Amino acid sequence: MHTTIATQTPRFRLTPRARKSVVAVHVVSSVGWLGITAANLVLLVVGLTTADPARQHAALLAMAMVGETLLIPVSLAAFTSGLVLSLGTKWGLFRHWWVVVKFALTLIAVVLTPLSSVPGLRDLAAAVSATPAGQLTDTGEFAVGLLSAGCVSSAMYLTCVVLTAFKPGGRTRFARRR
Repeated sequence: MHTTIATQTPRFRLTPRARKSVVAVHVVSSVGWLGITAANLVLLVVGLTTADPARQHAALLAMAMVGETLLIPVSLAAFTSGLVLSLGTKWGLFRHWWVVVKFALTLIAVVLTPLSSVPGLRDLAAAVSATPAGQLTDTGEFAVGLLSAGCVSSAMYLTCVVLTAFKPGGRTRFARRR
C-alpha cells in the first residue's frame, strides 16, 4: 500500500501539557536571550562612554561575566525548545514562512554566539583585567565588533518576536503540497 504525503500524520505531537511546558521554556529562554543581549549593550555603552575607569572596568567585566556564563546555554534552550515546538505542533518546521525565517535567524544566532560573541567577551575581559585599576581600557578593537553583534542580535531577536506575534507570509510550497 502506498501512502502519500497528504495522508501521513506527524511522527509525534506534543500533548497540551507538554506543549505548554515547552512554550514556557521557549518564552523564558528567548526573552532571557534578548534580555542578556540588551543588558550587554547597556553595559558596553556605559563602558564606552564613561570617563571613570572603575565604572568602565565594572561594566565591561560584568558584561563578560553575564555573556560568558549565560549566552550559550540560553541560546541553546531557545533553539531546542523552538525546534521541539515546530516539530511537535501543527506549525511544523517547513510549513509556514514565519517559522522557517525564525528558525534560520535563531540558527544563525546560535552558531555565531560561541564563534564570535563569547570569544569577543573573553578578549574584552582579558584586556580590562590587564589594564591598571586607575586607567581606562582601550576598547577600540572590541567595541565595534561587540556593538555590531549586539545590535544585529537584538534586531534578529525582535524580528523573531514580530514573526511569532503576527505569523506573516503564509504557507510554504512544502505545506501546499500536503
